[in-house]
Amino acid sequence: MQFLEIIGQEQVKQKLVNTVLENRVSHAQLFLGPGGSGKLALAVAYAQYINCNNRSDTDSCGVCPSCQQFAKLAHPDLHFSYPIIISKEKRKTLSRDYITEWREYLLDKHFYAELTEWYARMETEKKQGVIGAEECNEIIRTLSYKSYEGKYKVMIIWMAERLYHSAAPKILKILEEPPEKTLFILIAEKREQIISTILSRTQVVKIPRLKDKAMTNILSVQFGYPEESIEKVLPSVNGNVNQGIKALEESMSGEFSSGEFREWMLMCFKAQYKDMSEFVSKTARTSRAKQKQLLSYGLTLSRNCLLTVYGRTDILSIIDKDEAEFISKISKFLNEKNALAYASLFEEAMNHIDRNGNASIVFMDVSLKAGRLLNPAVSESKR
Repeated sequence: MQFLEIIGQEQVKQKLVNTVLENRVSHAQLFLGPGGSGKLALAVAYAQYINCNNRSDTDSCGVCPSCQQFAKLAHPDLHFSYPIIISKEKRKTLSRDYITEWREYLLDKHFYAELTEWYARMETEKKQGVIGAEECNEIIRTLSYKSYEGKYKVMIIWMAERLYHSAAPKILKILEEPPEKTLFILIAEKREQIISTILSRTQVVKIPRLKDKAMTNILSVQFGYPEESIEKVLPSVNGNVNQGIKALEESMSGEFSSGEFREWMLMCFKAQYKDMSEFVSKTARTSRAKQKQLLSYGLTLSRNCLLTVYGRTDILSIIDKDEAEFISKISKFLNEKNALAYASLFEEAMNHIDRNGNASIVFMDVSLKAGRLLNPAVSESKR
């Protein structure tokens, strides 16, 4: 993986290159940013650049033996740790037990890895994976060996939030005082879920959300989706490539439309509890991807309403005329007084769905609370 293969994130790429050119590579770094922003691709490209035999001032050469091994994720000094489902039946207890599936998954997804998809590759979506105590011991053992070619040993820990709390202290010492020419790159999405002792020992590299132009290029060039379809889903996927893929798959199959969300909010506004219950029951039976897309659209709606209130309709993320009319009307009820609470409601619900929360309970809770935020008078009268 070369930097030139990564679309977008130009400033981050330049900063990473500069750390190598200026000989100030921190031994423990945390690549922190939202899902689907390219953190893992950047980490692998960075590791390849550091170990390249003929690197330039901008990128690795891509052709030396080291780069060729990195391209296959098979370099002897490149190591991965990631959440796994510990299975007694399959007797797989370490990341390396899944390395074949891991390499195939990363190459298939152009390094835009997503936790629930990775669980599915391990043939389970309902259990939660962890980076446990035995895995931490394996990290220490792996890094105790000398590097194969005399350059950096690189340990990439993907989804560092999943480091088991009782296991994490095992790697604190090696994280703080690693062997010579050892580089830790931790990858995470939620800073607040990272153990404080781990966080304090790393240098944070912030990875921003992808911009629309980069998103369009990634989804069209790397994943082959038509640009006209991409434009329709961009407003609701928050710069997340994985959400973009799911939204495209569903929108192209006719599974989701913004009109469905508008009907839901109308039920909430009017406190039509029977209709809300039917909607919740139907939505709970749909895919988790669609459930998250509905909730994500709520975040986009709160932004659009605030822009309308503040007179910035010129930068609205709008799909069609019906949506524009809807935003114009609902912005009278969703404005600077309650938009933050509304957005927080949908963000919290997305987190619950991510953690396999009961969809019926989550969506009914959102329905009732959204109704009270949009129209407190009607909600109180029907209690």
